[in-house]
Amino acid sequence: MSWERLRSSYDQVAGRYEETFSDELGEKPYDRRLLDRWVSAVENPVLEVGCGPGQVGAYLQERGRQVVGTDLSLGMARLAARRLPSAAVADLRSLPIRRASVGAVLAFYSIIHIPRPQLGGALSEFRRVLRPGGRILLSAHEGDGEFAVGEFLGEAVPFVATLFNLDARCRHPICRDGGDPR
Repeated sequence: MSWERLRSSYDQVAGRYEETFSDELGEKPYDRRLLDRWVSAVENPVLEVGCGPGQVGAYLQERGRQVVGTDLSLGMARLAARRLPSAAVADLRSLPIRRASVGAVLAFYSIIHIPRPQLGGALSEFRRVLRPGGRILLSAHEGDGEFAVGEFLGEAVPFVATLFNLDARCRHPICRDGGDPR
């Protein structure tokens, strides 16, 4: 699926996405524990790529982090700007962020839109904007291959997600020693 179609799909469902997922962390204790542990070990600012309506970034702000959100969708970035002090439209494969300028990068379920062959390029971009010693947190949906539907959140829009197997090992240099991407 093209990036333009993905952008258009998220623009079309932005309001419904916000209604559906704005308090999703309340029902996800594992995600909260993961975020709490990670956020206590990172420095400001935190760059959230694929921030959606900003609900995860707001959670990090409540824990003392300065969060900058980016999203491919203008509709999502506008919603995020109501929760975060800074939210912009940006492609996570080519971020409008200076080299080595952020303390942490969060990609909470946003890498699912990167086809497997392009994942290394996105990880290199995350590394480019990260200061030395900074941390990255990636999350994705578990499985193999891709998942594609023609309807998302009740709207007739295409949606494609790359699934990641928990047994997979990261072979990108950003992962230490082929480390576990979890």
